[in-house]
Amino acid sequence: MDKKLSSFIENYFFYPTILHKLISLLLLPISLIYYIIALLRKKLTSRKNFDIKIISIGNLVSGGSGKTPFSIALIKYLESKYYKDIYVILRGYKRESSGLIQVSLYGKILCDVKSSGDEAMLIALQTKASIIVSEKREVAIEYAKKNKAKVIILDDAYRFNFDKFDILLEPKITPYFNFVLPSGYYRFPISFYKQCDLHLKEDIEYKRNVYINHMEVTKGNVSYILATAIANPARLELYLPDNIAYRYYLPDHAEFDCNKLLQLLKTYNATHILMTQKDYVKCDGFKLPFAILELSIQIDSKVLNDIEIYLKS
Repeated sequence: MDKKLSSFIENYFFYPTILHKLISLLLLPISLIYYIIALLRKKLTSRKNFDIKIISIGNLVSGGSGKTPFSIALIKYLESKYYKDIYVILRGYKRESSGLIQVSLYGKILCDVKSSGDEAMLIALQTKASIIVSEKREVAIEYAKKNKAKVIILDDAYRFNFDKFDILLEPKITPYFNFVLPSGYYRFPISFYKQCDLHLKEDIEYKRNVYINHMEVTKGNVSYILATAIANPARLELYLPDNIAYRYYLPDHAEFDCNKLLQLLKTYNATHILMTQKDYVKCDGFKLPFAILELSIQIDSKVLNDIEIYLKS
C-alpha cells in the first residue's frame, strides 16, 4: 500500500464523498451479516478463566487507536507502584517468525525486531515487563503463568472470551459511518463500548503528548520526509510540523528500505526522516538523520485507580 491507497482508505472511511457513501450503503447487507456473527460469537462463547489477573487493551475501530503507547504508559505506572512480574502478550503482527517467542525478560531483549514485530519490540525497549508474542493467546497465557507472571496485559484481545478486565480505547478521529466492516471501519458494533469494563475516549480519559526528538542535529533550516507504516496515518497530522517536504506511507507494520529513505532525502532536499517510535525500531542500524515523534500517553488518575482496584480485588 502506497500513499494513494492509504489516502483512499482514509477518504473512504473517514472523509467519504457522495460515491463512497453510496457504496457503503450498498454494502450494508454484508455488514449486517458480519454484525450478527460478531454478536453471536461474543454472546454464545463461554468465558475461560485462567486464574490470573488479565488486562486487555483493545479497540473497536480497525487500525490504530494508541493501544501500544497506552500499554507502555500503563506498565510504567504499575512499575512505579511496585507491581512485579508483568507479562505482555501480543500476536506479533507482521513478524517474520511463528509460534511463541519470548521477546524480553524483565527488560532484557532476547530476539530481534524481525522475530518480535515492531509493537512488541517497542514495549520491550521502553519497559521492564516481560514480552511474549504468540498467535495463540491461551498458550502464551499458560506459558506466562508457568514463569510466575502476576499480571498479564493482552494486546488487542477484546474478541477473546477470557475472564479479563476489558479496556476499549476510542480515538479522537473516528470513522464517518458507525457501521461494521465492510461498509464501515468498525470490527465490532459500537454498542460494545457499553459492554467493556472501561471505555476510554482520547483527550478525555487519555491524552497524547508528542514532541520531536532529533537523533541528528542539523544547523540551519530543517525539513522532513514523513515516513510511516501505521494504520490511518492521518491521525499524525495533529502533531506534525509545517515543514514536511514529502509524506511516504507504507502498509501498517511494513518494513522500510534504507536506500529508499536516502533517495527521498536527496530528491526532496530534506534534512531528516521523521518517524514514529514504532516505525523507528525497524530502522536500527540505518545511517540516516532521523527525527522521532516521541509519543507518551497521560492516563486519567481515576482510570488508573479503577485498574488498581481490579488488580487488588
